Amino acid sequence: MTPRSLPECSAVKIFTFGAVSHSSRTLDRNEVHVWRIQLNNRQEKVLELLPVLSADERARASRYRLDKHRTDFVQSRAALRSILGPYVGVRAADVEFRYGQHGKPQLALAIGESKVKFNFSRREALALVAITYDREVGVDLEFVRDDFPIFEVAEVIFSQAELEALHRLPEEQRFEGFYNCWTRKEAYVKALGQGLSFPLKQFDVSLNPTEAARLLRVDPDQAGGWMLHDLQIDENYIAALVVSR
Repeated sequence: MTPRSLPECSAVKIFTFGAVSHSSRTLDRNEVHVWRIQLNNRQEKVLELLPVLSADERARASRYRLDKHRTDFVQSRAALRSILGPYVGVRAADVEFRYGQHGKPQLALAIGESKVKFNFSRREALALVAITYDREVGVDLEFVRDDFPIFEVAEVIFSQAELEALHRLPEEQRFEGFYNCWTRKEAYVKALGQGLSFPLKQFDVSLNPTEAARLLRVDPDQAGGWMLHDLQIDENYIAALVVSR
């Protein structure tokens, strides 16, 4: 897999949850803080973390049938609260969320006046939280599976131009190209707050592993309004970040 790095002069800063202090955090408008959360599947931690969650989050956790899924949800949600709390000056248990029309989570109005915005993604044993000040943000994380049916999925979610670009890649680059495209598209629609309601085939992103991450074709009203970054997170994951200018 081609080495991945952040663009030069990027204002994206990556932190590992639990490895650095997050008791007090501020960020400028030209910064994006990305927090990497390692999920360790320690079931004994669930009871300890449950009081940090809200009643509806605890109810959601109880509906998971598999212990691993329940543990991952509780751990990642508690970490999200612990990360966001210092940015808005409240305890983790006091962080409140509201949800947009298409389900995008936001800080509740009571504490959202700080203009802190965030987005969250979780796959397998990792989760990411991207945090901005007064800028829309979307982040997506995918675990790379070498047995994944990339062309079957690409037929459903890629535009014609993206599908053709994927077929043109050398065989050894196709999995990375596929996950590049998938994460970039998902991060963009998450930043828009549209979720699955936004037609993924109606815009194009770059996917070639040897080229920079770019939005190639979007709605004219959105053109020039967004920045797209790859994120270097882990050898087995590919991630993308989209931030409004």
